[in-house]
Amino acid sequence: MTKNLVMIHGMWGGGWYWQPMKTFFGARGYTCHTPDLRYHGESAGNDPHPGLGTTSIQDYVDDLAELLRSLPEKPVVIGHSMGGLIAQKLAEQGLVGQLILACPAPPDDVLAISWAGLKSLSPLMLTPGFWKKPTMPSFENAVKSSFQLIPANERREYYDRLCHDSGKVLLEIALPFLDKRSAAKVASSKVQCPTLVLSAELDKLIPAQVVKKVANKYPQAAYHCFTGQTHWVIAEKGWEACAEYIAEWLDRLAAAEDK
Repeated sequence: MTKNLVMIHGMWGGGWYWQPMKTFFGARGYTCHTPDLRYHGESAGNDPHPGLGTTSIQDYVDDLAELLRSLPEKPVVIGHSMGGLIAQKLAEQGLVGQLILACPAPPDDVLAISWAGLKSLSPLMLTPGFWKKPTMPSFENAVKSSFQLIPANERREYYDRLCHDSGKVLLEIALPFLDKRSAAKVASSKVQCPTLVLSAELDKLIPAQVVKKVANKYPQAAYHCFTGQTHWVIAEKGWEACAEYIAEWLDRLAAAEDK
């Protein structure tokens, strides 16, 4: 099995938030790649790039497809939140060796509307013309939707490391029926690689029942829900359980290949 592992972050994030996972898997011999999406990461600063508001999720996919093609073999890909949808679209292109989706944003054929999700995103989507502007959640909404298990004295530091994201991508994911180009579409029959789908019991942004529907798209997918965890399952208190579960799944795949 490949030892290249690509970790794809979610909306408003950056490669920085994979550091605990990067250290964990690096110690197990993986070469970990934690790229910042276009116009993302801490280098993006407080002022969003003028082109960010109208950037499509397909732009993020195209950028990462170039990275994956540069690697010596198909890598393991872990996608979190929006990164999970990007990962599915990369797998659709046959570029992924093993696919891991952590609280993934769903493709356009998975009904994703939930009261908690709408409550978190509605302040952004009620902004006139949000689909062509950069977006950023308030500190309060970031805490409620993602940072519940981050220690209270660390939440502001986490929030200050976030960056703006594309309003167009928000529309493509949250309101796919308004997107004539169907950027969030994934042909499930083309995703043939081993797949692990992970949800979190307390996830308010992408609830476990939505993630379960994503898993059901892929006949080969294994599914697991982490009790007592939230949307930030990959970096919050208790992230080690998520990392260990992924590592054990990869070990079982490797052992099966060696037989």
